[in-house]
Amino acid sequence: MLDRSLPELLLSDGQIRALHQAYQGSSTAVERQVNFQRMFEAVIGKWVDGGITLPDVESWSGFCSRVHQGLTHIISTSERGHQVAIFCSAGPISVAVQRALNLSQQDTLRVAWMVRNCSYSEFLYSGERFSLSTFNSYPHLDEDSLLTYR
Repeated sequence: MLDRSLPELLLSDGQIRALHQAYQGSSTAVERQVNFQRMFEAVIGKWVDGGITLPDVESWSGFCSRVHQGLTHIISTSERGHQVAIFCSAGPISVAVQRALNLSQQDTLRVAWMVRNCSYSEFLYSGERFSLSTFNSYPHLDEDSLLTYR
């Protein structure tokens, strides 16, 4: 998304241009990482709002629809009382949280930025009910140094 949309955005969007200049002008690794994240979040936010459409890149609404279809399939084919484990990235996790809490698109994106690598979230489901039980938990990781977001 970033590679494909950035050239056009640098020409047409002053906010993205300023964020990109800050990123390129970063003097330390930490500053570079912070500036990249700001630029990345702004670009992805535009994609979520439908402001960026690319021919070979799935739309945010298409992505959410696909995740919801997958969750519906899992819920409808799981036997009562069984546990199901799904291994995925922050995007599908945030869409599952959206489903459980009825979040807006932008709030769903904010959730995605908070998901830590190797964390787990738990959802409860019964019939039409789909609820969040645990979010972004990581008691299995002993050291804070092991916690990352991307």
